[in-house]
Amino acid sequence: MEQRYLPSTPQQRLQDLIKEHKTTQAKLAAQIGVAESTISRFINGTKDTLSLEQMISIARFFNVSTDFLLCITDVPDRKNYDLSELGLSAEAARNLYTGRTNPQVVSRLLENRRFAKLTNMIALYFDDTLASGFAAQNQMYQTVANMLLATGKEQPKAKEATYQAAQTISLNSTPAYQADLTNLQNQFMAVLQEIKKEIGVEKGCKCYSNT
Repeated sequence: MEQRYLPSTPQQRLQDLIKEHKTTQAKLAAQIGVAESTISRFINGTKDTLSLEQMISIARFFNVSTDFLLCITDVPDRKNYDLSELGLSAEAARNLYTGRTNPQVVSRLLENRRFAKLTNMIALYFDDTLASGFAAQNQMYQTVANMLLATGKEQPKAKEATYQAAQTISLNSTPAYQADLTNLQNQFMAVLQEIKKEIGVEKGCKCYSNT
């Protein structure tokens, strides 16, 4: 359910946002590049308005819409973002806008709690960070296995036991990139399963409400 605020004035709304975000007029002023007195005078009513640029900067600072700041709406959520803020390429935005990419699917993926972790894992996969970790782990397994085999040669009575232990350790080694892909596949399937479950619940709720 979307968050709603009580009807207010722009001055009171700005004051409420400052308190809610546990900041100060001085910090806000410094962040948007104006004098503290500019903010103070606006809140106190001795300055009627702020410039459009100042309102946009304040909205971005608190991550709310300018309509919310101006009390045109009581819902703080922003509806529009610059591409530079979202980090999307022009081609990605065009695909969403033209429907080439399903926006509902994209929305559900971005809202899913696991998806942020998945995107970080993908980034690590692309720069070989995870593969390097598994390669180091495999090297450690091999070192331990070699030490056990060396011990078996020095102690004939323990040869069979050390050989089996070395084999067991070697089996724990995983091809670096295969481990990456397996983790990514498991995480992605978990995301899809959660989204499918949510869709099922929503459909069930709609059916129930229509009866």
